[in-house]
Amino acid sequence: MRSLALGLTLAIIVSLTGCPSSPTVKWATEKIGFTRAPQLGGTNHLWIMNGDGSGQSQLNVGADGNGALTWSPDGNYIAFESARDGNLEIYTARIVDNGDETYSAQDIQRRTTDLADDAFPAWSSDCGLLAFSSNRANRKYHNIFQLDVNNNNVAPITSGDYEDLSPSWSPDGSKIAFTRKVGDAPQEIYVHVMSSGRDIRLTNNSVNDTDPSWSPSGRIVFARHSEDGSRAALFLMDAVDANGDGYGDHLEPISTPNANQYDQKPEYFRDGRAILFLRSQEPGGGGHGDIWRLLIQDGTVMEPLSNLTQTNGLYQPGATWKRNGICAKKVTQ
Repeated sequence: MRSLALGLTLAIIVSLTGCPSSPTVKWATEKIGFTRAPQLGGTNHLWIMNGDGSGQSQLNVGADGNGALTWSPDGNYIAFESARDGNLEIYTARIVDNGDETYSAQDIQRRTTDLADDAFPAWSSDCGLLAFSSNRANRKYHNIFQLDVNNNNVAPITSGDYEDLSPSWSPDGSKIAFTRKVGDAPQEIYVHVMSSGRDIRLTNNSVNDTDPSWSPSGRIVFARHSEDGSRAALFLMDAVDANGDGYGDHLEPISTPNANQYDQKPEYFRDGRAILFLRSQEPGGGGHGDIWRLLIQDGTVMEPLSNLTQTNGLYQPGATWKRNGICAKKVTQ
């Protein structure tokens, strides 16, 4: 029994953090892309900084009004949403590091051309597809679509009278996690299985669950608002519902915010030893917020957490790690 318990503990640690004996990360050499605006509702701009918060530099992508930056798995390109054409469209650009903590965006391409809003782009693990949220099928609702970056062809992934937002591809490309709102019910976390087309609900609450993102081991981290609306915390769960009760298995808290702290839009570092997230300190989670980083060591969240942007009154609605991997072959299940 002792050996079984030890094995289970080790499995949980590895699933949460990756390999415990990995070399120390030099955070100043890592890169983070994020969105910044002077206030909620202001004009968004794209920025890049080092993984320790230093070297913050605005990225010129040819126009203002850009957000939801995400890096391609090989780290060479970004995708983002832009309102430069009067409505939100998906764009991509190749990023060049100028070597002086500034960056250039080249080969800027508009990828979608619909009168509807196309938002929240997310790269697939093979670099070939972008998932995004759009109301192009029905202006009253948003569903998840995919765009082939080789030819810009768009195909639906989800359908129905829902608000499907914030898609995130699983590491093997076989699933997409997203937020769904049905009617007046709270937002919940769902997973779409690419091979079967099935949508699986993983949360079932009287509060909003939002912003799903995958860990390297295939679990899902997300934001959950409290019952009294005074805070939002980060939680982690398995991407399966083994007993069919509408809840992802092995749910556990990651962050423990105080009152009037709202932790949202989490994203794991590629080896699982850190999570980026937005922490807002305004009622309801809107308004001013900074980009924070928490470190995980041997399955434990390390204190104190790091405020990477430390702004005074600016609005930063999300951030993403630069990925330095490869375009992996997608797995079909």
